[in-house]
This record gives sequence, C-alpha cells and structure tokens, in this order.
Amino acid sequence: MVSAISTINPDGIAALVEISAIPNYRFNRKDDFVLVLDRIQDPGNMGNLFRTALAAGVNAIFLAGGAHPLGQKVLRASSGAVFHLPFLRFDGIEEEILNSLLKSLSELSNVGFKIFSTSSHNESSKKTSKPYWEVDWSRRTALILGNEGQGIHKKIQEAFNETITIPHSEIVESLNVACVAVPLLLERKRVAYTSK
Repeated sequence: MVSAISTINPDGIAALVEISAIPNYRFNRKDDFVLVLDRIQDPGNMGNLFRTALAAGVNAIFLAGGAHPLGQKVLRASSGAVFHLPFLRFDGIEEEILNSLLKSLSELSNVGFKIFSTSSHNESSKKTSKPYWEVDWSRRTALILGNEGQGIHKKIQEAFNETITIPHSEIVESLNVACVAVPLLLERKRVAYTSK
C-alpha cells in the first residue's frame, strides 16, 4: 500500500480536494491588500507566507513563479490557508512571468493601490528605503516580497519606486522572507484595526 502522506509523523488528517474548490482570484473593488511573492522557492516559506497573509487579512496573493502553492509541502506549511486565500500564479519563461506580473501591478496602481517593494536593510541601492512603520498602511496596498537568494527582480524594483525595510543589525545580511512578512503584514492589520 502506498501512502499519500509523506511525513513520518503526520497530523492524522488527510483530504481529497477538488481543484475547483480552491478560490480563484478575481479582482474585487473592495480588495485593498495584495501580497506579491517574487519567485519564492522554498515550499515551507511559501506555506508560511500563505498562512501569515490569511491571518493579516490579505485579499489575494500574486505568485511570480517559484514553489507551487498546491505542492504537498506548501499545503502542509500553510495549514490549509491555501484553501481560503485566492491566488494568481504567473507561469512561463521568466520574461513572460515578469511582464504578466508588471501588467497586473500596473492595473492595481491605476485603481489606487500603493505598490511597495521590500529590501534588505543592508542592500546597496540607489533608492532610499523607509522603515516599515513610516508607511501609510491605511492606503490600498500591494506588498512585494522577493526570492530568498536574489530578492526582488530588478525589473520589478525599477517599475515601482517605493521601498520599505525592516531595520536590523548589520551583522545579519538579510532576514528570511517568511519572517519579514510577519511584522509587515501584521502592521497593516494593526493599522486597519486601530482605525475602526
């Protein structure tokens, strides 16, 4: 007998889910918070990002390639968040993915979204980065997080000029992308909660 569960000590729950049951992304005028993940490779990071995004009230996730959200490790790390949060995954060669993502981000910008990219505290860049607590999180927001090794693709960085960072000790070159998401996404949730 072949098991569908790949872990040594599974949680004791398994499910068969129709692909049609997974929420499809469709822009809604009420949407005000989109998370953009640029080539996130690690399935554990991807799953954790879905879980944190769901906790923070993100409306949708845009995926520029990277780990597939329906992969077994991503599903497990997301603790089911993938089944609740609509996503739009751009596939193809790198240029196609970038062009599709940039088009979608431009469309969000045209309807009033502020597009923020993130950068490492120590990243050398011509752009100045604001600490995340100086950002106006009350606006409609698209937040871009980058690949674990390379960060956000240069073409995406060049297209949008607002960059935010989490200041930290220079001893550490950069923070794990799933860790970076927690204060950023939950800061926006805090601002939304306190403005009610």
